Amino acid sequence: MLEVNSVAKRVIVWCLVLQAIIFQGDSVESGDVRFSIMLKNEMFGLKRPTVVYRCKSSEKSLRWHQSYIKTEFTWDFEVPPFGNGVIIHQCHFMSSQGTADVIIKTLSMTSILCGGHVCKYVIRPNGIYFVGFETYYPHNVFLRFVELVRPVNKLVEPWKAWSPRQLKELRAERNRTRSEDDKEYDEDDKEEQN
Repeated sequence: MLEVNSVAKRVIVWCLVLQAIIFQGDSVESGDVRFSIMLKNEMFGLKRPTVVYRCKSSEKSLRWHQSYIKTEFTWDFEVPPFGNGVIIHQCHFMSSQGTADVIIKTLSMTSILCGGHVCKYVIRPNGIYFVGFETYYPHNVFLRFVELVRPVNKLVEPWKAWSPRQLKELRAERNRTRSEDDKEYDEDDKEEQN
């Protein structure tokens, strides 16, 4: 009788242990895939290498950033798993070279092309580049159904020169700001003289 009770106790204990393991396994969520986008300023050889940019998506809007040469800016976001959702970032860049509008589409499968979960974009004097990998199909007859990956520095968007209208508005804005600053300095000088 004692032997039957000890076997029953062992069976009950093992059932409870297995049940706890099963519940823990079911509670693991298959959440979204974490990604980062990194923007790096490589505007070498220019008198004014600073770049101002802003990126936004349906979930998040980032403020304007002023980027100096060799600086990096990174932000994190999540993408739905299994390639069933796309996160689109629209980025607007302004520099001494002009303006550029870049649309960055990210799927959960993009990690193959980014070389991990950080997608890198580089700002250069002739435009915005994607630095990562691209898929290609060899032209060989025997390998034409094979998809291969190779490293790439790909120009995504060249700079568009500033239009005369944009330049006129920027100069007017700058002159307005300067005249307001001059008024403040004049008022300070009058107060010091009295």
